[in-house]
Amino acid sequence: MTAMAAETYDLRTLLDSWEQTLRAVSMLGRVVTPEQWEAPTECPGWSAGDVVRHLAWIEAFLAGRRDPEHEMDWSRFPHVEGDFARMTETGVDVRRALSQVDACNELDTLIDVRLAQIMELDDLSLESEVMGVFGSLVPLERLLRIRIFDSWTHLQDVRRAVAHPGDLATPGAQVSALQMARSTSYVLARSIEAPAGTTFHITVTGPIAFERWAGIDDDLRGVDIDGVSRPAAPTLALDTDWETYARLGAGRLDVTAPDVLERARVTGDPELAGRVLESLAITP
Repeated sequence: MTAMAAETYDLRTLLDSWEQTLRAVSMLGRVVTPEQWEAPTECPGWSAGDVVRHLAWIEAFLAGRRDPEHEMDWSRFPHVEGDFARMTETGVDVRRALSQVDACNELDTLIDVRLAQIMELDDLSLESEVMGVFGSLVPLERLLRIRIFDSWTHLQDVRRAVAHPGDLATPGAQVSALQMARSTSYVLARSIEAPAGTTFHITVTGPIAFERWAGIDDDLRGVDIDGVSRPAAPTLALDTDWETYARLGAGRLDVTAPDVLERARVTGDPELAGRVLESLAITP
């Protein structure tokens, strides 16, 4: 069992985690069989190969490269809702004409391009402003955290699709764990909509293990709770394993399924407890 490594990460660690995670996706994409490449993932409508295509599209977008005009027959994609989802699906569909090898080659090339672009930034630091995935400027630290979480989550999508588990305690997994843990106070306030005075305790065990406490203050804001302020018994508690927690954070599980409820045990206030598991998903 490995404790969550840190509450903060320096620029070099974030860059390495981002690169290593994307390289792992590309390497896995190269070695799976053609049948596995087409295997469905937990992302609606996407195969393992589509996940590779998706990650290549995002890095191309961030690199400033735009795809050619591409007509979509949206009747074939009933799972796609909203402008961002349409843009994302279009980026995948453009690349469905690529072979397995070519799709992985594009991703590898774009990793090199993006690393070079970042290293060439003036006064490179965690605070450097760069283009974000929604088309506006964001601090580099924020972009890297989001990209690591997204890339590691998709790496796990592919691994589950091809029945090849792994990478559950890598640096990318550590950064992803922190990304999800940091959202606890937001989830409690905005998603669960808990009243003032509510406290929430998460315990995660497995390849990455940690505890997280959050609460709702008198102004109905979600706040982290330090060791001194923690109550003897929380209003809500969640006990689960790392892989289940990661899949919940990515919205990859049916939170009404008996096997999920067995692995993710929620106790405390009955009214609030019923909203916990579905509220943990922080992916767009």
